[in-house]
Amino acid sequence: MPADHRQSHANLDNPVEIIICRTLNTPRELVWLAWTDPQHVSRWWGPAGFTTTTHSMEFRPGGSWRYTMHGPDGRDYGCRVDYIEINEPTRLIYKLGGEGSDDAVSFRTEVTFEAVGENGVATRVTMRSIFPTAEARDFVITDHRAVEGGKQHLANLEDYVASMSTGDDNEPPFVISQVFNASREKVWDAWTVANHLLRWFGPKGSTMLQTTMDLRVGGRFHYCMRHPDGREMWGRWVFRTINQPDTLEFISSFSNPSGELTPAPFQGLDDFPPEIWSTVTLVDHAGKSRGTLVTLAARPFNGTKVQREFFNKFHGSLHQGWAGTLQQLAEFLGD
Repeated sequence: MPADHRQSHANLDNPVEIIICRTLNTPRELVWLAWTDPQHVSRWWGPAGFTTTTHSMEFRPGGSWRYTMHGPDGRDYGCRVDYIEINEPTRLIYKLGGEGSDDAVSFRTEVTFEAVGENGVATRVTMRSIFPTAEARDFVITDHRAVEGGKQHLANLEDYVASMSTGDDNEPPFVISQVFNASREKVWDAWTVANHLLRWFGPKGSTMLQTTMDLRVGGRFHYCMRHPDGREMWGRWVFRTINQPDTLEFISSFSNPSGELTPAPFQGLDDFPPEIWSTVTLVDHAGKSRGTLVTLAARPFNGTKVQREFFNKFHGSLHQGWAGTLQQLAEFLGD
């Protein structure tokens, strides 16, 4: 199915409605399961970068789902879904509102699941949110970025059901996210301009000594970094995807001054994968704090089983290093 058919489309013609549609290349029964099963829905629900904690869920007409959404900016949102109508696997109607200090937003949502494509191999999901007044609808658009959040919501669903159908959930990638108080264009430049990377890239306390940038598919970012203990290390990125200002994909590896791939230069990293597929995505943050949500996902590229297992156990160290690196990015963007 062409990629443009899968993009989310929003309709705001009616002043009290938000309608968002997306076609998923997954059978309807699987999409319904992801939306209605408590073991699945908490794993994808919400805009990009959000996570969800379920407190209780009774999936039946008259039942409720109580949960908290955790924003990537550290803000929590108490939520409640009251189920009104359930027609498996075609239609779901519920009232969504906040709880506690988040009770200012309340609206009715109708979700339809339409089997499309040859033999119904795909599903068109239409999410229609109906507000009591035009002012209430405009409030969630401006205050909660509901349109962008709804698009990201369905994009998360698509990614999750794709992993369900392929079973690609045994070795989850390393993932780290952070919201930056800057536009996507400014953040993109920070990741793709050599003089900018020179000022922030690397673990806290490290220093970038030299960089060269060839920003094209197949091109390279090649750099030398000095660590706090005085050791110098060369590394490189080989670019695979460049979609400005949304997505940057590259194969990262240790290197030498000539740009050739080398094993990890540090003791204890003998089983570290020689190449890592890294994906950096930039989206408008759909929470109240605005800004740009940056998510880095990384997994071994053509690694052996031993190398993949080592990488999975190394996630904690990666998080520590990248957290310091992203903090330096935040400081750079705040200049």
